[in-house]
Amino acid sequence: MLEEELHSPTGHYTTPMSNNKTAVKNMRKAEMPSPQINNILVPTDFSENAKKAVKIAVGIAEKHNAGLLLVHACHMPYTDEHMPPAMMQELILAQQSRCEIQMGEFVATQKDLFGKLVPNTKVMMGFAAESILSLAHTENIDLIILGTQGVNGIEDKLFGTVTWNIIKRSDIPVMAIPDVANDIQFKNIMIPFEGTAYDADIIQYLLKFAEKYNAVVHAVHFIQDAPTYNKGVIDKLQNKFRKEIDAEKLQLHFPAEKNITEGIKKFASRNQIDMISMVTHNHGLFSTIFHMSVTRNIALYAQIPLLAYNMDRVQYETDND
Repeated sequence: MLEEELHSPTGHYTTPMSNNKTAVKNMRKAEMPSPQINNILVPTDFSENAKKAVKIAVGIAEKHNAGLLLVHACHMPYTDEHMPPAMMQELILAQQSRCEIQMGEFVATQKDLFGKLVPNTKVMMGFAAESILSLAHTENIDLIILGTQGVNGIEDKLFGTVTWNIIKRSDIPVMAIPDVANDIQFKNIMIPFEGTAYDADIIQYLLKFAEKYNAVVHAVHFIQDAPTYNKGVIDKLQNKFRKEIDAEKLQLHFPAEKNITEGIKKFASRNQIDMISMVTHNHGLFSTIFHMSVTRNIALYAQIPLLAYNMDRVQYETDND
């Protein structure tokens, strides 16, 4: 069947994965985050889009029995070098007080949004991305969920700020919720992969998340030069995953697509994908899928949630046991 699908007119074939036995020795092990989600952080600016992120975060928190921390990064008031320190401090405290009142009003007026969940709240002064990432480590956060706005003909003016800075700098998984996302079910989750040493670790992490929703994980390897592609490479990848992963809810896909970004969007649309998981990397030795620019484009234009994890923050070591 595999041979027939490889030469099909669509240039695409799929195979389910199951019945794993033993893991291969000498694999490189990633220090991936724990698949157990105990603490979720949600930055909010109290906008309608932020409410969508909170709604999805509440659902995930309930599913994982996790705590929820709402964070508002309060802008520093205008000050200058000639201002007396006492006046400067007074302005900062007044601004923080206003932000804390906003946070209290937001929680009090959004009880339907939270249901039985009682969120913790935090107001921080300073630059949003730095403040949020620092707090995430202090509070042992396992997942950051934030709302995003797509671009409408205007290049990513907004996305170049807080959201993208968090995604590209965080060593904690970040889930970006687009403003058009509604009623996410997490039944079909997509993860593109390139056939690297840590694919299995990444997919195992995602499978643990998917278990809570009885979801199918679609691991997708794009064939960019289909006419000359060596089928032996695909066989090797399939054998690798069969040895390392025991999952009936994992499907491997090998579509032919030269443009990775377009391929991801097409696959997501055709397969009713509820969330795309992207691994990001700045280093040049990872050519396409793992490069930050692909993740950035998906986050900008996709209409479904993106779960991003930055591999620049992951350490690897060879397992010689």
